[in-house]
Amino acid sequence: METDVIVIGGGGGGYPAAFRLARSGYKVVIIDPKGELGGNCLFSGCIPSKTVREIAQMVWRNNRILKTSIRPDFSIVQDHKDKVQETRFIQHREELKEFKENVELIKGTAKLLDNKTVRVDVEGEGREIEIRGRYVIIATGSEPVKPKFPGSEFAITSDDLYGYKTNIRKLPDDITIVGGGYIALETATILKSLGYSVRVLVRSGRVLKGFENEIVETLLPLLDINIMYNSPLLEIRKKSENEFEVLYSDEKGNKKSISTGLVMLATGRKPVLPEGASGILALDSKGHISVDEAMRTNLPNVFATGDVNGKAPYFHAAVRMSVAASYNIMSNGVATDYVDYKSIPVTIFTIPPAAYVGIMPSEAKKLGLSVIEASYDMKNDPMAQMYDEMGGVLKLYFERGSLRLIGAWIVGVHAGFVINELGQAVAHGLTARQLAEFADQHPTTNELVAYTARKVL
Repeated sequence: METDVIVIGGGGGGYPAAFRLARSGYKVVIIDPKGELGGNCLFSGCIPSKTVREIAQMVWRNNRILKTSIRPDFSIVQDHKDKVQETRFIQHREELKEFKENVELIKGTAKLLDNKTVRVDVEGEGREIEIRGRYVIIATGSEPVKPKFPGSEFAITSDDLYGYKTNIRKLPDDITIVGGGYIALETATILKSLGYSVRVLVRSGRVLKGFENEIVETLLPLLDINIMYNSPLLEIRKKSENEFEVLYSDEKGNKKSISTGLVMLATGRKPVLPEGASGILALDSKGHISVDEAMRTNLPNVFATGDVNGKAPYFHAAVRMSVAASYNIMSNGVATDYVDYKSIPVTIFTIPPAAYVGIMPSEAKKLGLSVIEASYDMKNDPMAQMYDEMGGVLKLYFERGSLRLIGAWIVGVHAGFVINELGQAVAHGLTARQLAEFADQHPTTNELVAYTARKVL
């Protein structure tokens, strides 16, 4: 079978490139083991977890403002999550129909034979086919790391909790989450807001290692969750169907134990490589496929996008990489579109959330950039007042002299919305005056951007 482009993976790093190339007349074959578009994000990641989060946030706000004590039936929460996922599966199927002349989706597992040839084990058909293409895009994503230790088989991961039509429809009152990254903290605040008792075991002395210290220090007091630092997990023992004993080491090295109804591991993610990739492609120290800013690997006609390259493990970043790869394929492999990772916003969807984009002060110092800072306290934001969520702050960082926005972060209400506007500003080099002169709608948290920018003029 011959085609122009082979895309391995149907998630955010794959199908946007396929659709863009199809619009320009390229023949594309997408290979995905699930036979659906959406990838990890839709099956067990962004969409299902944020659906549950939206419900949790509504419950949390109602209980705080209206002085109620609602605790929803978790099976109903999961039913709604599944409904949202199914809606998006249908949406993607309809999108695929628009490109049926140029895009074929094959349900199967791909093996990379060389830089132009893939062998596919077609799901449910008991046969293999070989596909040759001028270009290959590898967008196989990542999966949860599940370390092996005594009793590890008793723990679940975020894939189990948020997966499409998961068997987890009921939760125990007491839950233990292991890990200090964004998935651990997001899930902890989601479940706490739904009325469950949650603790977080962290191996080291801090959480959210990829975030600026000041962001973490501002966010953590607002989360009000039980974080147990320097407490590495040692073992899980099953006491009964709904009770587990978790053994861990405390800060002094003493072995301690706690009783809990559920253990979720959120100890990181690792790249998923198609068979054969490691033999012909350069990898980094963590096993990701090495790419340049044009998404090109060490083989000129092979691109790697999304989580599999480890550059920015977020769906929206994968989409941006996918689009860049498509443009660079259309220019015959010559780099014409480069991904600027610094302009890609990052949000941790805790309750409340935090977000950042661009260059933070610690990095600016290393780069020799002189920075002017402006900040705005969230207690003065009308939306924060309406929700009675007045903790947090917005901070903007401008390059001294040019007053060009180079970075920003926000903790508090609607952080995930505000950071998009700031990401656009960083990407396009907007100045404090340009931000100050824009009239964001009132009352929205976005109007704080202009208020804050005016402080440096």
